[in-house]
Amino acid sequence: MPAKTLQEFIAWAKARPDGITYGTPGVGTSPHLSAALFANRIGIKAVHVPFRGAAQTIPAMLAGDVTFAIDNLASYISIIESGQMRALAVTSAERWPTLPNVPTMAEAGLSDFVVTSWGAFVVPTGTPRPMIDKLNAAIKDTAAQPATKVRFLQAGARPLSSTPEVALAFAAKEREIWREVVRISGAKAE
Repeated sequence: MPAKTLQEFIAWAKARPDGITYGTPGVGTSPHLSAALFANRIGIKAVHVPFRGAAQTIPAMLAGDVTFAIDNLASYISIIESGQMRALAVTSAERWPTLPNVPTMAEAGLSDFVVTSWGAFVVPTGTPRPMIDKLNAAIKDTAAQPATKVRFLQAGARPLSSTPEVALAFAAKEREIWREVVRISGAKAE
């Protein structure tokens, strides 16, 4: 791959009218949806090649069987650090602590492309508010612990905490965004 920057990659991809390919750990996964959104945003033809995880995607990329991937960072760090693969940008809003020299998508020239995987603790409807508040306080405390932060970074993640109301609002916003991305991707539940 000749591209050394995201903009060079975009120009290279646009110069291929027959399209390019992207590898993912499967249909409907966040890497699949993220790459489909990326291809749509930059206006290129890109064919999805699903694998059974990064353990299959990485060798396919190294062999030239697929062109690119937007995938969860933890699986790729060692291969990027070894120099066998190049990270052109991260999809988080800020540079990633373990790859400080890799720009964000916005810094690399693609604004409004913040795509991250996230998780939340949920409880059954009707759980008493004092119990929710106690669980929320414990999560905030755990997320603030230095050991927790280090462990999460090793796994390619960061621990965050908020209030239940902020988490619900965030989930509602994300649901609308991803509903459109699923449509763009063509993914179907089977």
